[in-house]
Amino acid sequence: MRKLFLLRGAPGSGKSSFISRHRLQPYAISQDEIRLLFANLTYSFDEDSQNLHHIIPRTANVETKELVMRLVEGKMSRGETVIVDGTHLAPGSIETYHELVDMYHYETFVVDLMERNNLPGLLARNEVRVKFHWVKPSVIKKMYEWYEKEPNPPDWTIKISPTQMEGALYQRERNLQRYANVYVVPDEVLEKDFPSVHISNFYFSFNQKFTQKFGSYRNVINLGQTEDDLLNKYKLPFFVFKFHHKHFLISAKPLRNELIGPLKKENGAMSYYTGLVNLTDFVKDFPESEKPRVHQFNLTKMMRDKVLKIW
Repeated sequence: MRKLFLLRGAPGSGKSSFISRHRLQPYAISQDEIRLLFANLTYSFDEDSQNLHHIIPRTANVETKELVMRLVEGKMSRGETVIVDGTHLAPGSIETYHELVDMYHYETFVVDLMERNNLPGLLARNEVRVKFHWVKPSVIKKMYEWYEKEPNPPDWTIKISPTQMEGALYQRERNLQRYANVYVVPDEVLEKDFPSVHISNFYFSFNQKFTQKFGSYRNVINLGQTEDDLLNKYKLPFFVFKFHHKHFLISAKPLRNELIGPLKKENGAMSYYTGLVNLTDFVKDFPESEKPRVHQFNLTKMMRDKVLKIW
């Protein structure tokens, strides 16, 4: 949800294997595949090896970059998880996403596939790459130089290793144990019936007026009911939390087990595998699961004109 993943690595660093291993093909935008939409394979002769290679042409780099950004923005406008399969090593290549990240309130992860690679290894793997994935060694050397000069991505991004990808797709619950009470303010509660807002309590709001009045408070979470709420008002589709040593999920609609994904429990905290689910799927009227995996509070089952006190 509102996550952008930028793969970063020279040819031969393992980007394609990473995508395949994590079964991310349906979610990934591949720059090489887009290049092949603009121009067919071409031949290049390598003087060092005296071999003729069938390669992906670089003649449409400008058009490729423009289309990639259009595709990225289209996914962001729908609140979808975005994965870009590209090198992202050239100076300024990651900064090109900054404006879109700010515009659509995205969290950006840079998956670094270079830390465990060295130049001799990259060049050696390049020589045995199958099909049309061979790249001129001079290109790999140049990319490696760029990485050595600037190994860390911009500070507005989060650098992760390939093994941390799965964790980044999980939503970890928030521990609300330190709060005295947890309140839910449904959409039809009148202003005169709003609970008093105090730092010792925590609040979930489905109510527009309550959100306007208290929505900026750190102990108030604004939850969405409609696609417009999620996509244009940037409200959350759901929230997972722990309170009184129990695990809860709150949302406008009941969420099926398939949307929550496999659960993971570490050190008493629950995490939910929701990172690849589209935002708008969380507000669809799917039939409920017969045996929900977690206790849910849903707006559809609340008294809409009454404040709900959890515990």
